[in-house]
Amino acid sequence: MKTTPVSSEKGPLEVAKLGSISVPIYATTNRIYRLNPASGNRELKSEHSQFTVTYYEGSRCVKRKFADLEKARREAELVLIKLANGEAEVLKLTGPDRADYVHAMRHLRGWDESAQLNLAVTDYVAAVKRLPESTSLKEVVDFFLKRHPIGLPQKTVKEIVDELIESKTKAGKSEIYVKELNRRLGKFANTFVEHRLSTITGKQIEDYVRGLGGAGRTQNNVRQLLNTLFKFAIKRGYLAKDHDEMSAVELAADDGGEIEVFTPAELRKLFAACEATVMERGKPRTREDMIPYLAIAAFCGLRAAEIGRLDWAQVHLTGPERFVEIKAGNAKTASRRTVPIPENCAAWLTRFAQPSGPVVSLARTDKQLFIYLAKKASVPWKHNGLRHAFISYRLAIIKDVGQVSLEAGNSPGMVFKHYRQLVRESEAHDWFSITPAKKDGADVLPMPAFGASETADAAKTGPAEVAVAAGV
Repeated sequence: MKTTPVSSEKGPLEVAKLGSISVPIYATTNRIYRLNPASGNRELKSEHSQFTVTYYEGSRCVKRKFADLEKARREAELVLIKLANGEAEVLKLTGPDRADYVHAMRHLRGWDESAQLNLAVTDYVAAVKRLPESTSLKEVVDFFLKRHPIGLPQKTVKEIVDELIESKTKAGKSEIYVKELNRRLGKFANTFVEHRLSTITGKQIEDYVRGLGGAGRTQNNVRQLLNTLFKFAIKRGYLAKDHDEMSAVELAADDGGEIEVFTPAELRKLFAACEATVMERGKPRTREDMIPYLAIAAFCGLRAAEIGRLDWAQVHLTGPERFVEIKAGNAKTASRRTVPIPENCAAWLTRFAQPSGPVVSLARTDKQLFIYLAKKASVPWKHNGLRHAFISYRLAIIKDVGQVSLEAGNSPGMVFKHYRQLVRESEAHDWFSITPAKKDGADVLPMPAFGASETADAAKTGPAEVAVAAGV
């Protein structure tokens, strides 16, 4: 690079050149005036030399001013290098190429005055090279904007899950439902801890659900909770209204699993195991405190979690009707229902009944059932077998799907599909005639099984207070 002085007073002081590229430096005087308050005239305050480096970036003229000539020369040198590296070819453009350049610069300046054409083209080419064949950059941008609408809050999965749980809690949803949201969606949030909800695709959701394993019904239950999360996010404005990634998640095949029920003989063995004396840690003991659990599960059909939250104040053994009240906060479906207590169940419960207090106070009821009782009785444990048995035997006796669905807290469709004709009526009568032995060792005479008329009395609390809910 060389600098050539110019003698013309009206022209540049000197011109910096590099090859065919030149950058002029103009010398001027910078004068600063001020207003004299006394005379009202402008007076010269100061003046000093000024050097201006002039060059073009595309169609835009750039002027940089310096008080020192050496600084102006250094700036001119940097400009020459820049033009030589990136923009020297612009000077040689002719015809269509020049027109393309002018149009491109017009669009670029319309977007950002400071944008550089070479950088814009470099970014565009690099992005397009990474795309699959026949995919345009516009399609990619549209896809991104659909999932990241401008102006929407950028919420993480965990933040939205926390908001959902808080909202459901304030709305008075059941404690069971809120705990299930915490457990299922909390795990989902931990899996996608670094993600925003808007970035998660349907395939990622389906892979997550399938990766959990388990039965088809379990997977579908998780899918339903995730669907609740995404709908909540749409309502809160965290996702676009047309967000539909959940529609890409297929429902799992749900055969409901094989329904297993205990036989009357097996239930008698379980009761006997409760009353049998065993030696544990050098001391004799029984598990009679498990009898209320067995009786209510077998003869009233409550779910394990419902029994775990049951208070004796909700077990009504006196009065014209005997029934168990399952409050909305303790029910899986968050709806209150009542279940009649048959005579044989009342016989098992009477000696344990209290005015109030937990019906089952053991911390690990499952351990008592699976490990101790079933093993002592030599009875293979069947998942939900007591509840399944109640529904099956009850339906075999009264033959009323609607009534049984009310008592069990299931939908009529599920009761009809899974429990109809599962057991014989004679077995059902045997089931509801199982009673405790007398103190002198003699068996109590079997009491008659309870019928539909008794259950109708217990349901007089009104249809609005009794839930018909889906799911076992």
